[in-house]
Amino acid sequence: MNQPDSHRILNSFRLAYGWCIAASCLFVSISGCASLNPWKDEDEYTRAKNAIEGYEDAEGNWVRPEGSRANRRVSSDLPKFLQDIPGLGQRPINKEKAREKYREADQIFEQAKNAEGTERRDLFRKAAKQYLAAGKEWTSSALEQDAMFMAAESYFFAEDYPKAENQYVKLIKDYPRTRWQDQVDKRRMEIGDYWLQFPDKFYNVNFTDNKRPWNDTANHGKRVLEKMRLDSPTSRLADDVTMEIANTEFKRENWPEALDAYRDLISVYPDSPYQFDAHFLGAKSALMSYQGAQYTSEPLEHADKLLSQMVKQFPDKAQENKDQIREMMAEVKFRKAERLYDEALYRANKEEYAAAKIYCDQIIEDYDDTPFAEKAKEILGKSEGKPGVPTPYLHWMTTVFPTRDKIGPIIKAAEAAQIKDAEAVMAQNPDGSIRR
Repeated sequence: MNQPDSHRILNSFRLAYGWCIAASCLFVSISGCASLNPWKDEDEYTRAKNAIEGYEDAEGNWVRPEGSRANRRVSSDLPKFLQDIPGLGQRPINKEKAREKYREADQIFEQAKNAEGTERRDLFRKAAKQYLAAGKEWTSSALEQDAMFMAAESYFFAEDYPKAENQYVKLIKDYPRTRWQDQVDKRRMEIGDYWLQFPDKFYNVNFTDNKRPWNDTANHGKRVLEKMRLDSPTSRLADDVTMEIANTEFKRENWPEALDAYRDLISVYPDSPYQFDAHFLGAKSALMSYQGAQYTSEPLEHADKLLSQMVKQFPDKAQENKDQIREMMAEVKFRKAERLYDEALYRANKEEYAAAKIYCDQIIEDYDDTPFAEKAKEILGKSEGKPGVPTPYLHWMTTVFPTRDKIGPIIKAAEAAQIKDAEAVMAQNPDGSIRR
């Protein structure tokens, strides 16, 4: 095949390819190809979006569930009589019945608000049960969320605080982003504060008071507040809850636990209005948790740090409490000097006078206004002229038994040779001059 024929074939191929491209573009423009424009078909896009956010019920309606159960809808092939068992089957949704029961619960709730005494409590309990029944008719919905909250509120006003607390916790668990979060935190804090007023023992059992758990009331209150910190660490009442826990441990004289809670508030909630109180009471807790010179100095370090920060950050309030702050600072200084003296005395008793001198010098330099400065001087006076390191017991035994040290004899021999050479040089040059 010659050159012109190959050119003609190539041109024919290019022309045919161009016609194919033109025909394809014309087809796309006329028909609107869905493969090149997937969002053109609104029904398909809507169906895909619904499939991601919800599911299709038996009637063909798209349902978008809410709460923690949104992503764990159960599909079960169990017999019909087992379908209503929680966790095994899917409860049918009846929206109209749910709304009807919710309205009935609202009516009972309004009646209870105007009642008094035993009738008031009974009506609130009845309203709580009706709210829960309404929520079961339409699970994973905004209605169930509101029903769970109103059931908890009903138990709260009925003064059934344990049941109310359980319902609040269940609401937070099933709907972590509930719009009732602030109100729930407020109620739970009120319940926790109320229970903290009853420091009964765990073996004191309660059978008559619906306001309290059946035993260990105060610790139940503490657990409510601690659970609040875990459930909503960034809520409006988070610093209030932390401060309440710290103050409770302070009153119980659980000093390490109180110190930990105060330090949590200081580090996690820097904008809290309780910052000064947390520094002040935290320093006191640290000093009270210190156990003496034979134990760790960590509480003293915490107290010193908190006092220094308090004076710098809150000068006005520190001035108002200057007497107590100075007293705590003096105690920190006294305890630190005491630790150094205890160590110096220990070293002196072991005849390790070099180490004892280091501690004594530090006492005299940094803590000369404490009574331990004079005691340190006494130790220095007794150690004057004595060896820095005590002579080992039975040291003469080292000359009796052979040693395994192979480097020592070599070093000694080298030193002896150097000394001998130096003596020979000096003998030849008594005036110390170097002769070449």
